[in-house]
Amino acid sequence: MSAPAIKELYETYGFLIYGRCLSILKSEDDAKDALQVVFMKLVDHYDTIVDKSKVVAWIFNTAKNHCFNVLRFRKKFISSDLSLVQSKSENVDELVSNREIISLVLSRCNKDVRAAVYYTYVEGFNQEEIRKLTGQSPATIRRNLGRFKKSLPAILKRVQSE
Repeated sequence: MSAPAIKELYETYGFLIYGRCLSILKSEDDAKDALQVVFMKLVDHYDTIVDKSKVVAWIFNTAKNHCFNVLRFRKKFISSDLSLVQSKSENVDELVSNREIISLVLSRCNKDVRAAVYYTYVEGFNQEEIRKLTGQSPATIRRNLGRFKKSLPAILKRVQSE
């Protein structure tokens, strides 16, 4: 697809994707990230959509599915990683604090590591798909996932001590 065609697609449908994602995710930053992913899916699949009058329905469905995957990942990732921090947590205030800790942990990772973690665990993309999206080689993706897993306990300790 040519650059002018992609630009026209973005100008036509970008606001719809963003609005749908924002309404589900309730975060401007997350909605912007989701816009990029859903728009790239639209670019990849636009030629396969036979009935162009159904593009908006396709966008809404794809955006909804993507955003729900993001929310599921947050819930799953935060709940599973909270078990590392949660063993001594007995009250609700501590649990809320632990969720904030997990958010801080993710924010302390560099962009490439976050991308590898997100596309692997949220989107369920394979390494070739992640390579196309991020430009990272499969070896770099594996290395970034390993770095994340290895650094998680240390980052959690640092965040808890702050």
